Amino acid sequence: MKNSSLLAGIPLFKELNANQLANIAAATHEITVNKGRILFNKGDPSDGFYIVVSGRIKLSFVSRDGKEFIAEIFGPNQSFGEAVMFLGKPYPVCAQTLMDSKILHVPKSVVFENVDNDAGFARKVIAGLCSRLVDRIQTLEYLTVYSSIQKVIGYLLREIELAESEQGQDVSHNEADVLLAVNKATLAAQLNLTPETLSRVLHKLVDEGLIRVEGKTIHICHVQKMRDFNG
Repeated sequence: MKNSSLLAGIPLFKELNANQLANIAAATHEITVNKGRILFNKGDPSDGFYIVVSGRIKLSFVSRDGKEFIAEIFGPNQSFGEAVMFLGKPYPVCAQTLMDSKILHVPKSVVFENVDNDAGFARKVIAGLCSRLVDRIQTLEYLTVYSSIQKVIGYLLREIELAESEQGQDVSHNEADVLLAVNKATLAAQLNLTPETLSRVLHKLVDEGLIRVEGKTIHICHVQKMRDFNG
């Protein structure tokens, strides 16, 4: 089953066997949503979690003065909402599509039923949650320790990897295009940079012959040279 292979690729379920995955997949719903669609608002109750098949999903919240802060952006084969599901608390953020997207919704009921009835399943899910926590710690390190140019290059390479996953193409040594899902000011905030710093880094990469910037599209002239660049 196609959904089983998608479920196997996310941290929460990566340790499950084929029968366990098939059981979860049978209860999973596929949803196609247009750009700008709200999946849930801050304060809504959680009835499961989501997996991105294609497109981009933004998690954000708004401050008291009306400023939007982006918590995270998810792409293909990434999941979100697991922790809130297990905590049984309302969503602390809003989820919105940044482009036309296809997602899977995994109901809380089927996850909890398997956790309650299968100790092995529960242990594997705990391992998956721990893996997700490690990923979050690595993201925090990336945002606080890395240089500005490392952050931008890392972002572009991750977007290329997501595109490879989505399109089934290998561009490891070739050219690639990255379509920004957000404007440059929002991207700068997401990378913990000022807009001016992001602009300087992009200009440097252009001067080095590594990229071309064409509106919201960043053309990577050679992916491997980008990976090897030390700044």
